[in-house]
Amino acid sequence: MQPVAKALLGCLLLLMLPLAGCTAAPVKESVNDAETLVEIEDPCMLATQSSLQSLVSIQVDGEDRFFRLSVPSSTPGTKLPIVLAFHGGGDAEEDFPQQNQFDQLGETEKFIMVYVIADSDRTAAEGDWYLNSAATSREDNDFSEQIVDDLAQVFCIDEDRLYATGYSLGSMFTYEIACQLNQRFAAVASFAGTMPVSPESCDLLGRMAVLHIHGKLDYIIDYDEDWDWKDGEHEGVGTMSNIPGMIDYWADKSNCQNENTHSHLFGGDDVEHIVHTDCAGDVRIEHYGMEAQEHTWPNQVDGTDTYELIWNFLSDFTN
Repeated sequence: MQPVAKALLGCLLLLMLPLAGCTAAPVKESVNDAETLVEIEDPCMLATQSSLQSLVSIQVDGEDRFFRLSVPSSTPGTKLPIVLAFHGGGDAEEDFPQQNQFDQLGETEKFIMVYVIADSDRTAAEGDWYLNSAATSREDNDFSEQIVDDLAQVFCIDEDRLYATGYSLGSMFTYEIACQLNQRFAAVASFAGTMPVSPESCDLLGRMAVLHIHGKLDYIIDYDEDWDWKDGEHEGVGTMSNIPGMIDYWADKSNCQNENTHSHLFGGDDVEHIVHTDCAGDVRIEHYGMEAQEHTWPNQVDGTDTYELIWNFLSDFTN
């Protein structure tokens, strides 16, 4: 397919599919059922009881924002990492991919899962998550930091081990975490997103490890070609990066000195695995490109359950 025709097809598909910036669907639980967090004087002195998928409301910049919270059981003094999970466009009321498996692993490995919910008042032009060239982009960054700050008043949080994952448009937002909040968060790992070729700001004040998984047959977020965001939506975001270019961007940004690439067949799919090492801050920039995969979250990547692969990567890093 010629590049121009391919770009036009991509734009038409973006107009038709949820990723492209539909307004967030209503949260399936009633907001009236949302819990509020109660501050504890010294959270590390107390044990925690396992709690799954509690709907929580917090105040962010004077507005009520919501997330679903899963906390493992733990003994006093156990410091708990946090993983923020960002849903795809229009998926606010849906389960996050492999949500139950993430929760079970959180219980085993002792980390907190936070399923962040987009603001339901946003327009189609704004999209579920604000990207960093929008005038209001700071709002979701504020939300992410406020979640951590508020949870730290209730639970024994390991603030050196803050992570983010995301799917589709939520994967795009993980690169907001990587660009804007790397002084607090240690790593991001996500599927089927990208970031602007020329972000308004992406300063590496801390360090940031990046794992990106992507299907090479993705017809929504193109693997090989840069593409322009829809006219009139996410205004000012501009050209979005092809995936190999985005991986190279982070490898250059982290001053990685070595690259190892290998490909092999798994389950009939040719999987390309790229690992950049010897990077500043001892991070890794890692990528799995799946030849036969489209935009749907895969159950496994290269023989490992996707949720487990993501946690194994994230948990290697501290900030």
